[in-house]
Amino acid sequence: MNAPAEILASIGGADNVENLTHCATRLRFQLHDNSGIDEKQVESIPGVMGAVSQSGNRYQVVIGGAVESVYNDIMALPEMKEGGSATGTQKSGSNADVKSAAKEKGPRGRFTWLDSFFDFLGDSFRPILGSLLGASLIITFMALMGTLGVIGNWADPRTELSPTWQFINLCWRCVFYFLPLMVAYNASKKLGADPWIGFAVMAVVMLPGFTSLGQYATHLTFAGSEINVVRLFGGHLPLTIFDYGSQVFPPLLMAAVLGPLYKLLKKIISPNVQLIFVPFLSMLIMIPLTAFLIGPLGVYAGAGLANGLKAVNDFSPFIFAILIPMLYPFMVPLGLHWPLNAIMLLNIQTLGFDFIQGPMGAWNFACFGATAGVLFLSVRDRDVTMRQTATGALAAGLLGGISEPSLYGIHLRFKRIYPRILVGCFLGGLVQGIGGGLTTNAFVFTSLLTIPAFSNIPLYAISIAVAFFSSMLLVVFFDYRTADERAEAAKVRATEDADQAAEEARKASAEAHKAELRADDAEARADQAEQRAATTTVAAERAAQVATAVAPARTALAPNAVTQIASPVAGYVVPLDKVPDPVFAKGTVGLGVGIDPTGDTITSPGDGKIIVAQDTGHAFGIKLDNGIELLIHVGIDTVNLGGTGFDVHVARGDRVTTGDVLVRFDRKVIESAGYSMITPVLVTNPRKFASVTQAPATLSSALVAPGDTIITVTAKPPKDGAAAAPGTPPAPAHRSAAQAVAAGDSKAGASASTEAPGSSVGGAAAGGSPAPGSTVPGVSAPGVSAHGDAQASPQGTGTADGARRAATTAGAADSSGSAAASGAAPGSALVAGAVTEIGSPVAGRVVALSDVPDPVFSKGIVGLGVGIDPTGDTITSPGDGKIIVAQDTGHAFGIKLDNGIELLIHVGIDTVNLGGTGFGVHVARGDRVTTGDVLVRFDRKVIESAGYSMITPVLVTNPRKFASVTQAAQGAVTPGEGIITVTAKQ
Repeated sequence: MNAPAEILASIGGADNVENLTHCATRLRFQLHDNSGIDEKQVESIPGVMGAVSQSGNRYQVVIGGAVESVYNDIMALPEMKEGGSATGTQKSGSNADVKSAAKEKGPRGRFTWLDSFFDFLGDSFRPILGSLLGASLIITFMALMGTLGVIGNWADPRTELSPTWQFINLCWRCVFYFLPLMVAYNASKKLGADPWIGFAVMAVVMLPGFTSLGQYATHLTFAGSEINVVRLFGGHLPLTIFDYGSQVFPPLLMAAVLGPLYKLLKKIISPNVQLIFVPFLSMLIMIPLTAFLIGPLGVYAGAGLANGLKAVNDFSPFIFAILIPMLYPFMVPLGLHWPLNAIMLLNIQTLGFDFIQGPMGAWNFACFGATAGVLFLSVRDRDVTMRQTATGALAAGLLGGISEPSLYGIHLRFKRIYPRILVGCFLGGLVQGIGGGLTTNAFVFTSLLTIPAFSNIPLYAISIAVAFFSSMLLVVFFDYRTADERAEAAKVRATEDADQAAEEARKASAEAHKAELRADDAEARADQAEQRAATTTVAAERAAQVATAVAPARTALAPNAVTQIASPVAGYVVPLDKVPDPVFAKGTVGLGVGIDPTGDTITSPGDGKIIVAQDTGHAFGIKLDNGIELLIHVGIDTVNLGGTGFDVHVARGDRVTTGDVLVRFDRKVIESAGYSMITPVLVTNPRKFASVTQAPATLSSALVAPGDTIITVTAKPPKDGAAAAPGTPPAPAHRSAAQAVAAGDSKAGASASTEAPGSSVGGAAAGGSPAPGSTVPGVSAPGVSAHGDAQASPQGTGTADGARRAATTAGAADSSGSAAASGAAPGSALVAGAVTEIGSPVAGRVVALSDVPDPVFSKGIVGLGVGIDPTGDTITSPGDGKIIVAQDTGHAFGIKLDNGIELLIHVGIDTVNLGGTGFGVHVARGDRVTTGDVLVRFDRKVIESAGYSMITPVLVTNPRKFASVTQAAQGAVTPGEGIITVTAKQ
């Protein structure tokens, strides 16, 4: 069972998951029941850094930087795709979930027929909102031109416009004239009928020939309105002639009849002839039925509703202007606003203006104002998720007049928002009512861009401004969350900050570890150079001294070394498991102790470099010269203070010595805000040591002063051939020169130098020719000749840089051992000025990195290189090295090549979602591979039939180590053919 499946099983399986999301470092589960979860089992899963149980059946699993990949893998599991939960709850939170919950609270949740009716209305209009929005902006432009006097009253049919403006006018009129056809198509599709039959039926009554039948009509009066009637079929059937352009009720009624009829015909007609007779009979029945009965009924029904609302508005525009915006907040979540949209369109067709959209604008801008208030608070509180949601919702509202993103994304989730919105609705409507009401000559979406479309622009602008800012200020001053929600949000943010600080510390630790490995590698190569070319004791002694100067002594890492860490502040020692934050208490970030300060100054416990320094002053990471990496976190959740009460004295990258002041803090400010002062002091790279424990002295006397020992760090025991710390048993007699010098015996180091049997001087390999991808032999560096002889530097003392280059060059020139076996000297691509080509792992066509259809790859965020559009089906290793990443899904592989280049090969885009289907993996993490070894075989048909791109990024993931990483080929390539050129720094 892989890690994602283990995580899901450990929290109770898919049936226990109500909702799953993730942040930058954590999986966030909303469970049905979190009481039976074994946290130790969860934390024992590979890749899991910690687990935190929270109130409300919430559960967090700390993953780190790979959280998105783990989240995708969990969501791709079959049990999650199948729905899992017995309750049928959605697995990932969405606006649709909130919308459904809102509907269930109203009458739509209690009456199925009512729910179906409003879904029918919504789905008939929703697909055409884009075209309506586009037309509304063109209308706004025409209105603005009319207001400025550029053209006449464009909305009056009697106004003569020039041909140019007539054409522009047609650009929006086409949408509304043919609106019945669009509605007929969507409504028929919603009810399961062929949408094109619905389209064709409605098109009959919109033909110019249908309207021209009016010349044969007689005029009658019906319900106070004059109508034109043509008598057909010998005068027995009266056909009412209407202009159906812009009508929406007739197509809705037509589709309501066509849907059941279409399904009935499919039931009674043989499947063999359905293609012919179902459309024919549907049209044969529905065309006359629509023309003679349904069409006129739809016109009369719409006119009746419109006349009712008009009567209210005529009776009191003041009441109407307040009533509409106060009703809309409750109508929109239930979908009850769709009939009003239809009436607006009918008003414009019959009256030439609409009186509903102005008051509706007061609701919209009250809604957008509340969203702006939420955005303000999310920026202030550094709530990234809510900030992203509010930013998108506010942009959709102010520029598009669309309230649903705000409503379903934010407002319905927090019950305290609605009272603030209603205040804005009332005040905006009140302003319009006092001003006598508003009208518009066209159907528009009420946004900032459509303000010029209203009859009284200043009145409308003032009313929506009042609605917007009143709602916004109420949300800003009184918040939109309860006290518990605010506290929970603050805690989550503080935990994420701790994760971020820990992540930075871990990254710094990883970089330090890599630097150590490089230094060790340089040291080993220096030994080889000595053994091949040690002509004098003095030359060998100087070369060894230079090699050991590559990096500062890391005394805490010496085998069996015991190092004491001093307290950075006066106070009482608190055992780590008593620190009041589970992320610290469980050792997720690191091991150490807490300090409850009695002083107000944090100082450096040793000499080193600042690698983390938060602007808020609440956290500092220090990489000590002895190899220990520390995190000092001042108080719990104090990040929420935003720096208030902290006086920071250092910045990231600064050098510090023991006792240097890092920060001074005001205890009263922190405690008055309700935050704990307990300060975790943690070793963030504990895996490099045998143990990290609370100092024994603090167990009996908890009060310490700055400089008193609080943590004891014990190094791992020596490996075979490694030098031990002072006071430990002597190392074996066989030592390298560099090891001997490190132990203080330079002469022994010189005498230990021997030439490896069978080695060659200056040759790239025993056979004489350089291996592909290796550095060209003969490159010299300070302290080493072109033939590999150790020499004194011109200054007589040598430099660390010279030693590094000497070791590297010597390693490149050596033909024995692992370098020859692997085909390229270890680290040869890093030799100054070296140029290395990377072969293609698969046959295909080269795609420039900027053209890869995924911004994470195309922008070089992951690394630099190219994409390959494969023509083959096998991914092979481009060189000799070690597999450091091998996804079980087969979609991605990381290789650390022996020459020092680190590669990522990502097979296709988003193919992780296939969960391994279509992939045959041949390697695992930790495997050694050579050039041409098969990594994975894939089924192109499976991947492409699922809709995923086959373009495969091939990336150098450590490009900063090199001067340049560039594309080396274009067009078609075969496996092994050079596609990337990597140039080392000088």
